[in-house]
This record gives sequence, structure tokens and C-alpha cells, in this order.
Amino acid sequence: MSARRHGSWFAPALCGLAAALSGGVARAYTFVDQLPEDACERARSFDPQDGSAAAQHARRACRLEVFEARMAEERRRAVANQQAARDAAVEKWMQGTQPARVINPMAIELFAGSGIINYGAAFSWTVLRQLEVSGRVGQRQMSCASETGGTADCTRTTWGLGVRWMLGDRDFAPFAGVGFAATHAPLKIYHYDAQTMQSMYLDGHGDADSGNASAGVQLAVSNVRLSVEYIFEYVFYTGANRSDVQQTPSEDLRSVWNDSLKQDRHGVRFQVGFAF
Repeated sequence: MSARRHGSWFAPALCGLAAALSGGVARAYTFVDQLPEDACERARSFDPQDGSAAAQHARRACRLEVFEARMAEERRRAVANQQAARDAAVEKWMQGTQPARVINPMAIELFAGSGIINYGAAFSWTVLRQLEVSGRVGQRQMSCASETGGTADCTRTTWGLGVRWMLGDRDFAPFAGVGFAATHAPLKIYHYDAQTMQSMYLDGHGDADSGNASAGVQLAVSNVRLSVEYIFEYVFYTGANRSDVQQTPSEDLRSVWNDSLKQDRHGVRFQVGFAF
């Protein structure tokens, strides 16, 4: 009976002690969590007339935090000013020593002239100080016979790639270039057959591949790019097919197509564009 009496009061006492301890810990944790992390907020939490050591410590910490923030901002501005000065010095050096095509290496240009094509657009990129690569697309308006006896459109369209090597290190420099081009166009002709002694209408399309060599001069001033060049086009492949279901190859169309391209293998081209 005595053991049961001791057990009956010991268990509630132990539970009460545990609850008191846990409550004390919770109150201490809540008190720490409520303290402001910012030094100036802690300083403002004290009364202005409070001269206690804690209040004075909080005010000193706030002044130190403001001073450190001001110093960090001044350092940031100094670094930014130094970087801007370096960039300005590099830009001034480039403008004084480098040609404009190096400072603005890319350009969108328009061209016009004579040759297999006589107008179009080009994109060029100066990949090295004296080496420029480019791509271009152009057309030449051509008329041909229609089946009704009038005229039809046989405009040539050419896509090409090329490189130029600048023969000087100035803004005004001569250059030599080479390139490759692919040309296609509709073909429509009246062909006289000597065997049947009759004329027949041939409707089809032609394709051609060519290599070219060029020489000229280029002027690059700030964002403006100007050039004039002579171009010789060597056509090494021509093909022509009729516009029927089988796309039948036609030697008559190919012969006319080949002669037309050879007549225009010499050309002069003027080019102007915006560089960036």
C-alpha cells in the first residue's frame, strides 16, 4: 500500500516539472526571435532618453553599420568609374589604331551593277583584321517568250558565298576575292527543229553553279561601308529540265541557258551598307 501511495503523487509531479521546463524554454526562444536583426532597428527600439549600456551599444552598432554601407557604396562607385575609364581608353585606342571594319565588323549591304545578277543584298563579317566573309542573294530581271506570243518573266535568282582579302590596313583598301554561287531561273523559248522544220514551245527551268573572282576597293568610315569591284563568273555546271511531269532534261533549254549565262560572266558591282 505504501508503494502505491508514493507512485500516485510522483507521476503528476514529474509531468508538472517537464511542463514548466518546456514552457521556460519556449518563452526564452520567443524572446530571442523578437529581437530585430538590423542594428539601426534595435537602436530605434530604445527611447531617445535611454542612456543604458544596451541602448548606447545599439546606437554605436547602428552608426558602424551606416558607415560600412557608405564605404561599400563608395567602393562600388570607384570600381564602376575605373571600369568606365578603361572602356573609354580602349575605345579611344581602337578608334585611333584600328580600321573601321575591325571596330564595326558586321555589315548589311545593298548592291547593284552588271553581270549574272544586277541587284541584291549581302551580309558581311570581318572575321580577321584583313579577312571578310559574306553571303549574298540577288536577281536579274530577264524576259522570255510566252506561249501566247507575248513576254514572260524569266528572272534569275542567285545565292552566293564569298571571301575578301584586304590588301591594306587602312579604312580605304584594295581587296581580292573569290566566291561560289548557285543560280536558277524559269526558261521559256521557241525552238526550231530542223528535222521537222517546225517551231515548238519549250517551258522549263534551269540551274547553274559557278565560281567567281573579284578585285576592287573598299572604303569603311564609321558605320558606313562602300565598295566597288570587278567580277568574273566562271560557270562550270548548267542543267535544264522541262516543266512536265517527268521533269525531262532538255538539251535545247540547257544550251540557251548556258549561252545566256556566259554572256553575263563579266560584271561591275557597287555596294553600300551599314556596319555595326
